[in-house]
Amino acid sequence: MNAIPPVFAFGFLSPVMLGWLALAGVPILIHLWSRRQYRQTTWAAMEFLLAAVQRQSRRTRLEQWLLLLIRTALIVLLVLAVAQPYWNLPGMALHDSGFTHRTLVIDDSFSMFFKSADQSTFEKAKQSAAQIVENTPQGHAFTLVLMSSPPRVVVGKPSLEQREILREIDNLQPTDTSADLPGTLTLIQQVLHKAKQEQPRISRHEIYFITDLQRVTWLPQGTAATLAEFRRRSAALAETASIVVLDVGRPAEENLAVTALSTNDPMFVIGRDVKLQSALKNFGRQDRTRQLVELLVDDRRVQQKTIDVPAGNEIPMEFNFRLETPGDHAVEIRASGDSLDVDNHRFLAVTTRQEVKVLCIDGRPSGKRFGNATDYLVKALSMHGKESAPAMIKPQAAAESALLETDLTRYDCIFICNVAQITPHEARLLKNYLQRGGNVVFFLGDQVLADRYNQELANRTTKDESSGAGQGGLLPARLAQLVDEPQFRLDPLDYQHPILKVFRGRGETGLLTTPVFKYFKLEVPKDSPARVVLKTANGDPLVVEQAIERGHVVLVATSADITWTAMPIWPSFLPLVREILAFCLSGDLKNHNLSVGDPIVAPLPPDSLDAPTTIQTPDGRSQTPERQTQSGGEMFRYADTNKSGIYAVKFGSPVNRNQLYAVNVDTSESNLERLSLDELHKDVWPGIAFSHQTASYSAAQQAGAVSLGQPRLSVDLLYVVLGLLLLETFLAWRFGHHAT
Repeated sequence: MNAIPPVFAFGFLSPVMLGWLALAGVPILIHLWSRRQYRQTTWAAMEFLLAAVQRQSRRTRLEQWLLLLIRTALIVLLVLAVAQPYWNLPGMALHDSGFTHRTLVIDDSFSMFFKSADQSTFEKAKQSAAQIVENTPQGHAFTLVLMSSPPRVVVGKPSLEQREILREIDNLQPTDTSADLPGTLTLIQQVLHKAKQEQPRISRHEIYFITDLQRVTWLPQGTAATLAEFRRRSAALAETASIVVLDVGRPAEENLAVTALSTNDPMFVIGRDVKLQSALKNFGRQDRTRQLVELLVDDRRVQQKTIDVPAGNEIPMEFNFRLETPGDHAVEIRASGDSLDVDNHRFLAVTTRQEVKVLCIDGRPSGKRFGNATDYLVKALSMHGKESAPAMIKPQAAAESALLETDLTRYDCIFICNVAQITPHEARLLKNYLQRGGNVVFFLGDQVLADRYNQELANRTTKDESSGAGQGGLLPARLAQLVDEPQFRLDPLDYQHPILKVFRGRGETGLLTTPVFKYFKLEVPKDSPARVVLKTANGDPLVVEQAIERGHVVLVATSADITWTAMPIWPSFLPLVREILAFCLSGDLKNHNLSVGDPIVAPLPPDSLDAPTTIQTPDGRSQTPERQTQSGGEMFRYADTNKSGIYAVKFGSPVNRNQLYAVNVDTSESNLERLSLDELHKDVWPGIAFSHQTASYSAAQQAGAVSLGQPRLSVDLLYVVLGLLLLETFLAWRFGHHAT
């Protein structure tokens, strides 16, 4: 393949000015107009003068044409200088029809909304991006990408319409996301690849990262393999395009953030006190004294306190409150404002119940007191301590047939105790129940048929699939052989699981010395998300849990009565089953409390299938969520959760009920510490060529001239005009003096 020789590509920034080139004809017209017309008359002396005139006429014509040429050139060069011509130097363009493609990457993380002098860093970034567009010659293309998490393409196809790009930049609205630099690099590669395919005339690519250069965003995180992949992509991008980092940030600023809001007890029941845990962190270098912090419930302030937060420290806080009405409620912890307001709030959406309803399925009814499989369980759930409200938990014992005959959605949790087998129809009902946010706890026993459980409920094996097994995936572990070796000590695995944290430091509860005489050996699949809560002394899992669908499933390898274990009469039984129930209910709390960018997905209540459904966003917009049909029923989905706050799902007539969802920011973004240029070279892009600019306006202007390889032709042409003026003056004097 022959190399394409370098050529000069010539153009103008102000082509309209070229119309003034018509003035170049004025000196010629004046010259023609002023030519003298001669009448020939013969007289005697003429013959003597004719010889002298003929000798000088040739030189005179040359002098006149030279002055005419200089005066015409003066006008032409002056007009060209005003039109601001440019050229691409040899090697900078493959052909004269190519153009430059510029990708503007604007940092959209919420640290960019730090305000100073009534202007946020994000507004400054938008201004810088607009200046780059305005200072770019017409005929060059732009794409626009937001460096958020996940990154987003605003304009993906290279656009030659500057007004369109400026409009898109102006329309950008702030979000509360964090930033994903590796993901942004991947997205930019896709944009450039697509641009090359769709626009073969592109001769040059440039990428402008407009950012506050926050350390959390720019310093690579993860494993060595992740870092190597990030730098490989960066190097590949630098080979394809010129990279400019446009730093619009400010020196490290003070910032305070509410970093946590949670509760250890998800049983929100009317009239019962609830304890909240929160935390306030000072990311700055100055101590904050007497910082005001408020607790708001449904936008009403119910409690406040002042705390001191030393520089660089995180201070835990506790709040107590009580809800007196059923339904969904919005809880907020608010600190007094600073220049970055978005992380001064943290939200929690809670659902208050009249009572917690539990269905206990008895697989071995006997008719004797404490002879049924669920008797001890119902007794433990019915009891309440000093801090509990009366009748907080309402357990109901029922026969196996209740799985088919009862509306399971009325219950917050189902305990299935020593049921011999689960039929395919019952398995489908349980799956639908889990999809709607229900919870299931299995206690095993002497009636259980392990093969049927594995076939209908456990993760499928090749054998199960070939036999047309049932639902599958509804148990966190498979049931293996029966173990008939008494165990007199249990292993709590350092009390790491939330179910067992209540036992930490309380050996008197007897958890560790609970006798277990028989149990099914549980096999947890490799790489399964299931977690082992409790083990026997010989290392076999005794309690395993897993989040399945929108609920939780807990599997206990032994019985809920005293046929296989003394646990039901041990002091640890009551707190254990209540903590299992509380852990299951916490799944509903997690479903209603999300991070920025997480979609809201939930089942439609059965009574609202025909009711209009809308979502009220924190910024006051009213949106219609997407509806989906699954085996568990109708679902709704809303993905535009880029603003933190409370989202209210409103079900219209005849339901007229709201569901609340809280969306919170990732407070790692609250650390406003900036990355230095030296760190950018050494730790982020070592050996990778890029340009760094700090003054947004001058950088934008420079982008319009330097990156295209444009010499300062306008200035050079003006120097030529000045030289020609001096030359014309000298020649006019010289020729006139000679003529005299």
